[in-house]
Amino acid sequence: MEDDPNDNKLDRLFAAARKTESYESERIYGFETRVMAKIRSKCAVERPFLLWAWRIIPVFVALIIFLEVWIYASEPPYMIDLSAVAKIDDEEATLTAFLTGE
Repeated sequence: MEDDPNDNKLDRLFAAARKTESYESERIYGFETRVMAKIRSKCAVERPFLLWAWRIIPVFVALIIFLEVWIYASEPPYMIDLSAVAKIDDEEATLTAFLTGE
């Protein structure tokens, strides 16, 4: 928290707390440490969803790239034409032969 802009405000708050003498010295010992530990624990627990979403985006991008490469590599280099297999030159006749099962 060295670069936090609220450090000066927090330091002034701690200085004002040190000036007051309303508690015994045993209770004051470690006050700043306890307060900062409580602040850190609250910040650690309350992680926003968008932070996790931004951290997961590279995983999804890598997964998409991997799938694209895999699909491109597994495609056959040529497409088989139905009319070439059936040895019929007319597309309508090929479709009719395919639908009728001839």
